[in-house]
Amino acid sequence: MRREGRKKPWLAVLLSLFFPGLGQLYNGQFTKAVSIFAIVIVVNILSREPLEVFFEFADTSTLEDLPRATLTLVVGYSLATLFIAGVSIYDANVTAKKINLEIEEKRS
Repeated sequence: MRREGRKKPWLAVLLSLFFPGLGQLYNGQFTKAVSIFAIVIVVNILSREPLEVFFEFADTSTLEDLPRATLTLVVGYSLATLFIAGVSIYDANVTAKKINLEIEEKRS
């Protein structure tokens, strides 16, 4: 029996783990994938300067001398990135399973 149109939830999860939004693209959710890509890119652009300062301090002096605002931004952007990745992974998995369930319901 062919399973045309069915999705592999593990593959959707793996793709989203590799880069948030790829699982949505695999599931055929183009708009959602582009939105997630855009959010990830914006977060990465915003975190560039604080990360440069962070690594500059890490190479030349102790982290105790690092401005607290920079550390706060680095931690905040890191947590935002992890949150986006987690939501993307969860959504890709749930959506792939939902697509498969809808295909099975149409066949019965």
